[in-house]
Amino acid sequence: MIQALGLTTEQQQLQTTVRSFLDSYCTKEWIDRVEHEKAFPEDLYQRMAELGLFGIGVPAEYGGFGGGHLEVGLIAEQLGHFGGSVVFTWFPTAVFGTQTILSAGDDAMKQRMLPGMVDGKLRTAFALTEPEAGSDAASVRTQARYDDGQWVIDGTKVWSSGALAADYLVLTARTGEAGASKALTLFLVDARTAGITIRAIPKLGHHAVASCEINLQGVRIGADSVIGEVGDAWTGLSQALNTERLGVGAVCTGMSQHCTDLALAYGLDRRQFGQPIAGFQAISHMLADMETETAAARLLTRSAAWRADTGLPFSKEASMAKAYATECATRSATRGMQIFGGYGYSTEYEIERFYREAKLYEVAGGTTQIQRNIIARHLGIPI
Repeated sequence: MIQALGLTTEQQQLQTTVRSFLDSYCTKEWIDRVEHEKAFPEDLYQRMAELGLFGIGVPAEYGGFGGGHLEVGLIAEQLGHFGGSVVFTWFPTAVFGTQTILSAGDDAMKQRMLPGMVDGKLRTAFALTEPEAGSDAASVRTQARYDDGQWVIDGTKVWSSGALAADYLVLTARTGEAGASKALTLFLVDARTAGITIRAIPKLGHHAVASCEINLQGVRIGADSVIGEVGDAWTGLSQALNTERLGVGAVCTGMSQHCTDLALAYGLDRRQFGQPIAGFQAISHMLADMETETAAARLLTRSAAWRADTGLPFSKEASMAKAYATECATRSATRGMQIFGGYGYSTEYEIERFYREAKLYEVAGGTTQIQRNIIARHLGIPI
């Protein structure tokens, strides 16, 4: 059942405030510059913190502004209109960081970390994926062993977005035997700890915020670095991954809407054979499909967020939202490129960047095939 069709006055104001800020600050010229420089946009990060965007979804007792998954999704959707570098300035700390610590950390860790994260003084990056553990997260090989009151970590992580700019890593490591039900543990690791080296992985888009490979050799951290309980990583991971899927669904809804808006404006302006090209049935139908599918992605995402915020199970719905919205964004970017024709291939227009960026979301955070497996299992299909 689709829920959360309406927004409160406060939620509408949040949407409007975020969009107004982004429209004025994240111009095409600004985005082109940070993409070219390939450097973390410190200025945008601090402005986001000043606006309170890292405090949405964080209770007031930890310095936040409250709200839930729906409010986080409203921000994510607006960020999606501006693309990957803007999204990933915010996402690793605001979604992975705060939400994982809130769901699995003890009160001491929450008091120690969350106020600084809300204020923009502390950044996090998520370190789960490994060279041989992507969709199969249970195959994590990074090892953590307890030695003389400390944990010693060895291993390699990949595709950790924002790790080069992070103060802390939310990291998964193996603390038990392979195949054991209590084999993995979540850790909060200072990214500057001796034994950690981080490098950027070259990629097709999202250039301002690096996606990174992290090597850990004999990294020693305190016993108080465990998030939750030893051997119980899945409590925090399941919450983090479902929250990520909702966030990605919202981001891709925003990306799809932006591609639709760009293509519609161009289709009404560009004239061929004596009329705007949007008037030709082939193009008008593409635009109609883009608008319809974007609306469907929005409803799926907000419905899943409503379930999460009302305490209902939302794993299936989060996977449905992510699978549909990510494919929707890719289709919208592809159709938008077609409507722009030759100009769509030019970097003078935004649509080519969304064409490059949209595909990531069908892979990151669990591929669309994995999301379909999750949905199928919820239907009782033995996969």
